[in-house]
Amino acid sequence: MPKGQANIDVIAIQPTRRSVYLTLIAVALLAIIGLFLASLSHFKSLEIGDAETRLALYERSLKGTLERFEHLPYVLARDPMVMDRHARLNHRLAAFAEESRLEAIYLMDTTGTVLAASNHATPLTFMGENYGFRPYFKAAMAGKRGEFFGVGATTGRPGYFISEPVIDDGGALVGVIAIKLDMSELQKAWEEGGENVLVSNADTVVVLSSKADWRYRTLVPLTPTERETIRTGRQFGAEPLDPLDWQVQDENTVRLSGEEFVYAANPVGRLGWQVHYLLDESRVYERATLTTILFGVLITGLLLLATFLRSVRIRAALEAAQADRAELIATNDELKDAQEELSRSSKLAALGHLAASVTHELGQPISALRNHLTAAEIGGEISSPTTVSKLNKVLDRMDTITRQLRFFAKPGNEKLEEFAIQDVWTGTMDLVGHDLQAAGIDLTCSIAPEPVRVLGNKLRLEQVLVNLVTNSMAAMEGHDTKRLAVTIGRNGGEAFVSVEDDGQGFGDRALQQLQEPFHTTRASGDGMGLGLSIASAIIREHQGSLEAETIPTGGARFTMTLPARDTRTTT
Repeated sequence: MPKGQANIDVIAIQPTRRSVYLTLIAVALLAIIGLFLASLSHFKSLEIGDAETRLALYERSLKGTLERFEHLPYVLARDPMVMDRHARLNHRLAAFAEESRLEAIYLMDTTGTVLAASNHATPLTFMGENYGFRPYFKAAMAGKRGEFFGVGATTGRPGYFISEPVIDDGGALVGVIAIKLDMSELQKAWEEGGENVLVSNADTVVVLSSKADWRYRTLVPLTPTERETIRTGRQFGAEPLDPLDWQVQDENTVRLSGEEFVYAANPVGRLGWQVHYLLDESRVYERATLTTILFGVLITGLLLLATFLRSVRIRAALEAAQADRAELIATNDELKDAQEELSRSSKLAALGHLAASVTHELGQPISALRNHLTAAEIGGEISSPTTVSKLNKVLDRMDTITRQLRFFAKPGNEKLEEFAIQDVWTGTMDLVGHDLQAAGIDLTCSIAPEPVRVLGNKLRLEQVLVNLVTNSMAAMEGHDTKRLAVTIGRNGGEAFVSVEDDGQGFGDRALQQLQEPFHTTRASGDGMGLGLSIASAIIREHQGSLEAETIPTGGARFTMTLPARDTRTTT
């Protein structure tokens, strides 16, 4: 193929590739934005459901408090002792109030003056006071039940008032009986709950709330007429009734004092009251953001992988097409077949040579680089200990790769010998003992006193134990306490070595998955994922087996079993 034609093909491909990349980036951004909006909507709907559930609980507690004694005034209004204004009425009302845990029960005449009261013997008694200005008194004088919430004109404490007209046997209205419910216990329970809940009346004044600074504030500013009506009834004493910074954004969102909350509200059905429950909306954004990040990373990774694979396929296809075109122009069918065969043979030979020599060829530059780094560190040419540490980690990583590759290139026909399995652990400790001590790992060993002999290659079995111990050390990184237990013994005709740690365990991964080449649970760069694959291969060469399990405490246990050299059993 002419050289100019190849350049034209490359130039034509570059704009197409850029457009593909831009399209994929745009798709990824749109997917992430859509995912965030969908997550936001989903988690907000969950929060709304939670808010409505909590609201129902608060609504029931409020209704239970208000309705608990709503029929008592009706019963008292028909009590003969109340209608006759008996001399012992004060004591009777005091007994009722104490038994029912009401703040006060009192009887008023037709002008609103208190004639008898349960608190007649207290310093803040209602006796002789006139409450003719109260709405609940006026409602009872009109022959109806009266209900009212307000700050007590005598005690200064808020309460819920319920009144009933007292009618004598002749049908004449002779007075009004009223009770006062103390709302302080309910108020205290809400405050201790630590949630955001409030109750507003028909004038949007907050009468109950879990936050003290919200109480007796208004959700919307009051008109002069509304203020005058409240002042006339002395409902809230001298409270200024300033408005809260309250803005309803939509049906389920409200802004209060500059913060947004998930919002739910329900009417109580008494005096125009309404219960409001608020959940901090920042939880919705946190959960949506976390979900978006997790799925965004996944989507981006999949798109990058797809782009990479597509690029590889396109390049491979282009190269194959160019090779085919050159072969068609340069030779006839017979020469082309021979040339293709020669090309395949050359590639296989190159791959075989590469696989055989890579460990040898990498060993020399790695050793040289490590020597140069040591010399530079000794000579003070590298002043940063962090830089030296990072370079040493890179060299260790490269050295680990070459050692693992060396295993696959190494033939498995080493000479076998008989030895005690305890000797394998001794050799292992020579290699990793210092690392265990430096990592602060508490090592516990339970080793059979009598030699347990096996047939095999001691150095390769040491490689297995080194790998298992190293895996356990890595699994316990970051733990406050680190424990490693090693058990060596004999079970029937098998020798066994067990390595147990209190690390992170395997989760739901099976041993078959852990033994797959290049499967690793460590962070990128910490290993090739060949350790367990190598260990399993070595143990299979020795006619043994490797088992792994997650122990109840959450760590991992590896058990290596090998055929013992005789049939003695331990007890």
